[in-house]
Amino acid sequence: MEQEENKVRVMSPDERNAYDGITIEEGGDSQEPRSRQRYGGRDFGQGFQIHTFGWKDLLFGRKSVLQRVLMAAGIVAVLAFLFFVALPVIIVMLGVGVAVWLVLQLFFGK
Repeated sequence: MEQEENKVRVMSPDERNAYDGITIEEGGDSQEPRSRQRYGGRDFGQGFQIHTFGWKDLLFGRKSVLQRVLMAAGIVAVLAFLFFVALPVIIVMLGVGVAVWLVLQLFFGK
């Protein structure tokens, strides 16, 4: 067990910057939270954070007026695409399918 502990050592700043793996920060009495992570010499903050939101947060959350206008424009654009592009394509495809079915019934139906 002591041999394994002897293999652990503090990296020099050059080694730390060149290392691409996960490191353990020196000094347990640091004021930083224990969940801070360093990977490849870059600090990734406090690890994973889960953020949940609903429609109320999406539309009425802490956003600027510009963000709300852009959000509304995006919603209008998606709805316009669905109404003016996707819906007509679906109707035409259904019409073609019905026409093909009728032709097949005319020639091959009993």
